[in-house]
Amino acid sequence: MIKQDLQQAQVQVQRIDPKLILANHMLELPVIALNEAIENEITDNPALEVTEERPCNGDCLDKDACPYCSRRWHSPAGDKMEDATRWLNVGSDTGASASSPNSALDDFDPIANIEAVSTLQDHLALSLGSVVSGKDYRIGEYIIDSLDDNGWLTIPLDEIAADIKASVEDVSRVLQIIQSFDPPGVGAQSLQDCMLIQLRHLAEIGEGDPMAEKIVCDYFDPMTRNRYSKLARSLGVTVDSVKSSLQFIKERLNPYPANQYHPSWDHSPTHNSFSIKPDIIIQKTEFGYSVEIVESDNAVLCVNPSYREAYQKVQRGDIRSEQERKHIIEYVERAELFIRNLNQRRQTLRQIAQLVIDMQQGYLATGSRRFLLPLTRTTVAHRLKVHESTVSRATAEKYVQLPNQEVVPFGIFFNNSLSMKSLIEEIIRDEDPSDPLSDQKIVDILAERGIVLSRRTIAKYRGSQKILSSMRRKH
Repeated sequence: MIKQDLQQAQVQVQRIDPKLILANHMLELPVIALNEAIENEITDNPALEVTEERPCNGDCLDKDACPYCSRRWHSPAGDKMEDATRWLNVGSDTGASASSPNSALDDFDPIANIEAVSTLQDHLALSLGSVVSGKDYRIGEYIIDSLDDNGWLTIPLDEIAADIKASVEDVSRVLQIIQSFDPPGVGAQSLQDCMLIQLRHLAEIGEGDPMAEKIVCDYFDPMTRNRYSKLARSLGVTVDSVKSSLQFIKERLNPYPANQYHPSWDHSPTHNSFSIKPDIIIQKTEFGYSVEIVESDNAVLCVNPSYREAYQKVQRGDIRSEQERKHIIEYVERAELFIRNLNQRRQTLRQIAQLVIDMQQGYLATGSRRFLLPLTRTTVAHRLKVHESTVSRATAEKYVQLPNQEVVPFGIFFNNSLSMKSLIEEIIRDEDPSDPLSDQKIVDILAERGIVLSRRTIAKYRGSQKILSSMRRKH
């Protein structure tokens, strides 16, 4: 028989504070999800309410008579809460309250300029405007307007070129840019083309099937006829392998990429329109750039005065009922924690946005991505003396409205390759069509400008921009 002994031992275990988890969760919420979280919290917590007036910052004449003054927390726990709130609100707009800053331009409503993207054409035009301009945008706009209900381009390229007085090569090049947009497969000229675009997209994100891509590319007709044995012999694999790849094609590919979009007047239950709202608005002023953190419809959150009064009675011991004490303490402290987390989110976003403004003056002034300077989240974290994961959470799935009214993902400021890609594209655009530049020649041109990149990196960036090699670009 094995003898069992009970022993006590001290061990250190790292546990994450639930309050920190809540703060991190709120930080990573985009503005639409944040509004929903605020609405849910107001509904679930009777101690949290919305007021149209801004609570004071503790500087009112009669602090004991003010229902919103944070200095009415006389308990030690309340003092700590006030100190934490004050620390989180350094540089914020509303002290212990949570509100959305007002624009200095009362007659300008930036949100009104962000139209809900409800059609495929709207979505593609927005994406196109962020990567091209001028003649290329005019070509792309024509192509987008020519897409059919499936998201395919069925009009021949030479016909489009003749209509808009452009070369077939330019039309083809812009079409390749559009084909790189979401949803994968848009702009395809045939079913096979649509499937190949989607397969290559899956391969780029590490979810591809090389055999499936080869089947669609080289054995499209046998595939459509379910000639499993012929495909297996041609590929030198088993029939089961072929069936597995064909099953992958059926499950992962969508031959009608536009079927998730509907016109704005279509109110069917399957309508899945979405909107892009900026989380941060950057405006040009006479004093430089201003930052506005978009939150919840200018509403100010505060603790309900009745609950705050009851909380003070609990601290003084005037409330004897244990059930009532637990109810008041739980909801009041939950409301204060929610407000502090909201303030902390605003402050963190403001600090990151301000640092980005200081680093990316050229891009903000011109709107051209070639002026984007290399910037990493690690650099931002070090300068702000926060953890890198904090910067990642703060910038993930969020959008920034630039002074030119363009709305871009926050992550665009941290893509080191974007400016290089734009520069490479510009060099190729200005090349002699009869004597296109090789990747090595582009390396030399960049070196003359003080930019050192390898030929392999040039090829990688060129491929990601859907730009053909010099041999295939030659007219």
